[in-house]
Amino acid sequence: MQSTATHSRDNAEMADGELVRVTVGGDHYGYEVLTRRYQNRLFKSILRQVGCVVAAEEIVQDAFVRAFLALDSFQKKSNFYTWLYRIALNASRCDFRRNQKMRPLEGIGKNFDQLTMDHQVLPSESVERDEERKHVREAMQRLDESYRTILILREFEGFDYQAIADVLDIKVGTVRSRLSRARQQLRDELRGYLDDKGSATICGSPVIVEQVKASGNAVDD
Repeated sequence: MQSTATHSRDNAEMADGELVRVTVGGDHYGYEVLTRRYQNRLFKSILRQVGCVVAAEEIVQDAFVRAFLALDSFQKKSNFYTWLYRIALNASRCDFRRNQKMRPLEGIGKNFDQLTMDHQVLPSESVERDEERKHVREAMQRLDESYRTILILREFEGFDYQAIADVLDIKVGTVRSRLSRARQQLRDELRGYLDDKGSATICGSPVIVEQVKASGNAVDD
């Protein structure tokens, strides 16, 4: 019988793999910790994909349920969040195919600004940042779905190439080539704005735009 310590703050300090282990062993509090740990992060990322708060909430909830039911099949050699993200991403793709005619990608624009404002900026920077986000947001909306996904995984989630390969079930070499094409497509979409501005940032740090200004074949690992 597990001690009550399993249901204490100690669980919150457990590694993901250990939380999966205790959950599979019958202690569902471990999964509550995993849910609290990743729910908000996953919601923000899926919202960037689908552009609808209600849909993102439903997809994330469904992903956690599906992951819970499939915990026995979780391979500890992989990262739990990467595995969870793959489940959610598959659900978001199904949602997009079902609703793209009813919910065009303009929905992403309404939420993109909020999601990219991760910390405070000075009032003098606000107008310029708003303009930068607007141009990048609109360019992201115009990308092919596969390119938008890989940019979100790399630039917003910060996944390394192997993690992206795991999520998308593709080879690392394919990740590199697809990311290169995605950056080139985004660069093409932003060409006029980049020529005028010379550089752009998101959230006060170089993110997508700085990278797409560089060579499309640049390796950033």
